[in-house]
Amino acid sequence: MKNIKILMLGVLMISLSSCLKEGVMNTDPNYASNVIELANTGDNVTTSGIQGYYSDLGSVAAGASKTFNINVHYTGPGNAPADVVVTLASDAATLAAYNTKNGSAKVIPPASVVSFPTSVTIKKGTNQTTVEAKITVTAEFNFNAAYAVPVKITQVSNGIISGNYGNAVYSFGVRNSYDGAYTVTGTMVDAANSGITGRYPMSVGLVTSGANTVRLYDNAIGGVYHSILSGTSTSYYGAFGVEFTIDASNKVTKVENVYGQPSSNGRSAEIDPSGANSWDPATKTLKVKYWMNQPSVIAGHRVAFDETFKYVGVR
Repeated sequence: MKNIKILMLGVLMISLSSCLKEGVMNTDPNYASNVIELANTGDNVTTSGIQGYYSDLGSVAAGASKTFNINVHYTGPGNAPADVVVTLASDAATLAAYNTKNGSAKVIPPASVVSFPTSVTIKKGTNQTTVEAKITVTAEFNFNAAYAVPVKITQVSNGIISGNYGNAVYSFGVRNSYDGAYTVTGTMVDAANSGITGRYPMSVGLVTSGANTVRLYDNAIGGVYHSILSGTSTSYYGAFGVEFTIDASNKVTKVENVYGQPSSNGRSAEIDPSGANSWDPATKTLKVKYWMNQPSVIAGHRVAFDETFKYVGVR
């Protein structure tokens, strides 16, 4: 009886093994395993729903270009057994879904700003190809926009498109050539209140606001303001923060209050033409004289600033 049980168990195991083998053979291994996807690239990967990547492209001058990578990956066993032609496209629906999932408000750049190959090939014997998306600072480029490039695999010549990684959102950051961390020295005189004096040296950032404009971000205050000393205490002028405009000849042509010209409390900014008002691209030094006006407090110019910004690094 014992031998009969052992014999029956052996027959059952052989039978199960035969069924499993038949199931595998009835499935096209190429179709089941050869999946084409968009692989990791850039930083700050977002995996909530649609994958998202970020690339800091650094400083880009008007008319110049920078690139970031798009990696297209073959995930089958080993390498691709034949060339795989992959068709890529910009897909607004991908970005809409990404924004909804992540609570973001990213937008697709104008056609003049972004370009990438729409047909790429994963070569036989390899498992990945990398192509470049090119970002160009054209006249249509908006430095204040939250740009992102939504890419979708729409067709492959061999295999199947990944259901989870067949699309991705590539966002990027671009700064103008004046952007950076600076130390500010200089003088400041408040004609309406002698108890308010300059707080130098100051640690600030010049933050890109346009192709040729930057705003003074005061690190001591934590915003686009200008710190001061009220007696011995650090303070700042409310509703007053400056934006500098620099032209192609490296001259500062305008200084404005970002909170309005004038703001709700009557404060505005104005360039003082007696200053050097210049940008030195070799040393990355900005020299500028300007005023804060507040006619409701004092006639003429209330505060006179004469400042030098020395570049210390990337902010």
